[in-house]
Amino acid sequence: MTKRFDLRFFYIFVFLPIAGVLIFSGQGLAQSGSEAQTKDLNLLLPEVQSWKLAEAVEIYKPETLFEYIDGAAEAYLGYDFQQLLVSTFQKEGTESSITLEIYDMGIPLNAFGIFSSERYPDIPEVPFGLAGYLEGEVLNFISGPYYVKLLCYNGEASTADYLKEFAEAVDKKVKEKGNWPAVFKMFPSGGLIKNSEKYIKKNFMGFDFLANGYAVSYRSGQDEYDAFIIEAGAEGEAQGWLQKLLDFYAGEKIPFVAEGNRYRQENKYGQVILIGQVRNYLFGLSRLPVALADQALTTFSQLKVNLEAAR
Repeated sequence: MTKRFDLRFFYIFVFLPIAGVLIFSGQGLAQSGSEAQTKDLNLLLPEVQSWKLAEAVEIYKPETLFEYIDGAAEAYLGYDFQQLLVSTFQKEGTESSITLEIYDMGIPLNAFGIFSSERYPDIPEVPFGLAGYLEGEVLNFISGPYYVKLLCYNGEASTADYLKEFAEAVDKKVKEKGNWPAVFKMFPSGGLIKNSEKYIKKNFMGFDFLANGYAVSYRSGQDEYDAFIIEAGAEGEAQGWLQKLLDFYAGEKIPFVAEGNRYRQENKYGQVILIGQVRNYLFGLSRLPVALADQALTTFSQLKVNLEAAR
């Protein structure tokens, strides 16, 4: 099997305004992080008329994933990757082939996380699994704990049809499709950029003590900014995280300034960051142009209200 290098690298989220521009894009409010039992991915192999396996099926584990996707493996491992099935199918009597990759990410939230890091908002959607997109010779979607990637070669005018045929066949074999992460329902809908949702499991904002971050993007006129929710295990843990952030930017760095029940920072790039806490959640806005700061307070306030109402 020829090694495939995926040009879509995961987004890196940092929260270091003194070093540069803050980057954000973005199962119930609580989600178990336990690993699922090893599954037999061969049970998901599709049976599509006029297509046959062209090569032996290959299975990659966490310790061997880099052999297939090189440096991109780190992103998948960051979402608790379990195993990968790779297979190639050939259409009888033609040069057309399809490479199928099924990434078992353990739980649906992890599958969504890595999927969201490789998806761009403006790519056409497809009706498979929980979410998916089609771009040229590539069709990717998530279904249950699986991130499914399909790549068609020499499909010519039939490329999209071939990809959709395989996607449907694989999706039918997944019994539990999973649910959209409920945290995203907390974000106000006004101005929300469709398909901008992201889940960052570890090192949220570039800090190793922050985990379980949810991010979305908003548009106002020609400007964009981001909103986020960080889910801690308990209120005390969230308080500790917030204090670490405030301490990090205190002193010689650009400090946060208390404004009632929130904290505000304006960096040298003319961007505002707002952050607050509701129970075990940190939430806020980032990459916010100063000119939009007052207007965006409506989004911040509504986000706070939504979190307070969620029990």
